[in-house]
Amino acid sequence: MRFTSSLLFSAMLLAGCGSAPESGLTLSLIHINDTHSQFDASPASVKDASGEPLYTYIGGHPRLLTKAQQLRVQATQEGIPALFLHGGDAFKGSAYFELFEQRINIDVLNRMNIDAMALGNHEFDIGLTKLADFADKVNFPILAANIDTAAEPLLANSQNLKPYSLFVLDNNQLKPVASVDAAAGRAVVAVFGLALEDMRAIAPDTGAVVFNNEIQSAQRTVDALSAQGVQHIIALTHLGHQRDLALASAVNGIDAIVGGHSHSLLGDFRHWYLGAQRPYAEIVTNPDGKGQTCVVQAGQFAQAVGQARLKFNPAGQLISCAGQNTLLASTDYFSSALRDKSSRISTDKQAQTERYIASLPRTAIVAEDAALRSVLDNTYLPAVQQAYGAVISSTETEVPHVRLPGSGGSDKHGSPLAGHIADAMLKYVNQSAVQNLVKRPVQLSLVAAGNIRAPLAAGEVREGNIRLEVLPFDTPLSVLSISGAELRALLTDIISQSVVAGAHTGKFPYVAGIRYVAKQTGPTTADLTTLDIKQNGGWQAVEPQQRYSLVTTSYLADGNDGWQLLQQLQAQQSDRQDIILRQQQVVLYPVKRVTAVQDSSGQRSFNTQYHNAAALPCKTDGVDCKVAAQAFIEYLRANPALWQQQREPTVTLER
Repeated sequence: MRFTSSLLFSAMLLAGCGSAPESGLTLSLIHINDTHSQFDASPASVKDASGEPLYTYIGGHPRLLTKAQQLRVQATQEGIPALFLHGGDAFKGSAYFELFEQRINIDVLNRMNIDAMALGNHEFDIGLTKLADFADKVNFPILAANIDTAAEPLLANSQNLKPYSLFVLDNNQLKPVASVDAAAGRAVVAVFGLALEDMRAIAPDTGAVVFNNEIQSAQRTVDALSAQGVQHIIALTHLGHQRDLALASAVNGIDAIVGGHSHSLLGDFRHWYLGAQRPYAEIVTNPDGKGQTCVVQAGQFAQAVGQARLKFNPAGQLISCAGQNTLLASTDYFSSALRDKSSRISTDKQAQTERYIASLPRTAIVAEDAALRSVLDNTYLPAVQQAYGAVISSTETEVPHVRLPGSGGSDKHGSPLAGHIADAMLKYVNQSAVQNLVKRPVQLSLVAAGNIRAPLAAGEVREGNIRLEVLPFDTPLSVLSISGAELRALLTDIISQSVVAGAHTGKFPYVAGIRYVAKQTGPTTADLTTLDIKQNGGWQAVEPQQRYSLVTTSYLADGNDGWQLLQQLQAQQSDRQDIILRQQQVVLYPVKRVTAVQDSSGQRSFNTQYHNAAALPCKTDGVDCKVAAQAFIEYLRANPALWQQQREPTVTLER
């Protein structure tokens, strides 16, 4: 797919697109993002009428399908055309995906009546062959106007991976149309996609795909569409809310940006212990000082759906944008986080509770679509249940995970789960079986919030909960050295990137063996006021010139997702050792260096050069690269009552 100036044909329909109502078009945008194959409902808690937690489930694709259909019907009844848009990252994040990969997403998403989807970074997680299969078999287009696939044979001929899609207004409905000419004078709405311009530094396998500048590509696309006479232009992006706001302030002519990537549940959801983020449907003035862009995003994991109503004047200018995210509630309520039969609320309280939940702002009780529920239960769920394996622990309360401390109802220490995982990684690499090969004690561990894909619900904890949900990636562990000054610089840089309003916070660092206190000092800056390391049973300040050994994931050690300082430290040579398992035995792969490779668009990716191999053999039979997951499983086996113990916080973020 190559975006060229050939799109700039024929502006003769500029006047002809005025077949919208004389009062101007009103458009409904129904949208989701970052669903991450969360087909079942997610455990959640809500404040009851007395302010105490009540335990329940929210979202899931069957419930999402019901609500999206309701919103479409409502729009039709009101005579308002509607589009159902997905902001990207359908892949990765559940046991369903680990077992069925793109195939289950093709099956389920094809039942959702989606009109278009942005190309997310996690769509690259299982390779270009499977991405191409997904793109070719879904019944809606995958959009990215800033990518060039001409040099990548696996994607170059994909007819369903497009820069944009056009929809013609026909009897108050929007229907796909091949071109503006084919619209024959009727009003046209264009939806164009944007993928991350720095995708090559985030996604593991992008082949020869070129990712061009987001802002330049957006303006070029808008100009080309406008020249054809398209008056209503929507950007469907997977950039993160911070970059969506920047896009709106840098590009003229986008009416709305429907986003993804930062998992931003815009609006106030503190009653669901999900915090309060920036307002839904913010209006941003374009650089020309005249145009306006409405910016929306709808959270994560199919837990909520957004609906924005856009109103235009007869000249096609946006005059208002309003709406909200709606959290999709169930009718199952429990007094205990275990959510067992004995804790289900009594029958006489059920109706009262449902009335209360239905009265909550930005909340709707929604029934699951029966047909889709049946498909999941009968086709996929038996294999998922079988894959969960042995019980290794149990917890009477939820073990939550948040990306940024202070978000999602958390305190300034953030994710309890991430801290335990960091502990497990540090314990694992210091055990004798690993130390016999590594031959150097490891003092600290670092893990990014985005490495962890799900919290742990109350109840039994099985191996599959860890390998299929919490830590589903192929994540070899990497041991390497770093000075105290370099460690401070690394943490300061990553935290500063994470505290920016609307930022993608998957890069935020959680730690073990060290502790830090970070203070946000400005809109885009943070400083470490404390950085200590545990030595001889106590905490001591990290010495700038002292060298320490750390363990992290190989993904982060390569410099991905904003951790580029680690790559820079290994650009010439490295003492790093990557750890995988072969036939359940530890095997080391020493790293020679990590180089930054620049493509024709100027974007960088990172290439790890090993002394004894071209690459890690993660897809080879008998090889297990989910070492972070294995470390956590072994840690839980050895400490089954872990959740009853109080962990000393190692991360403090003061905002």
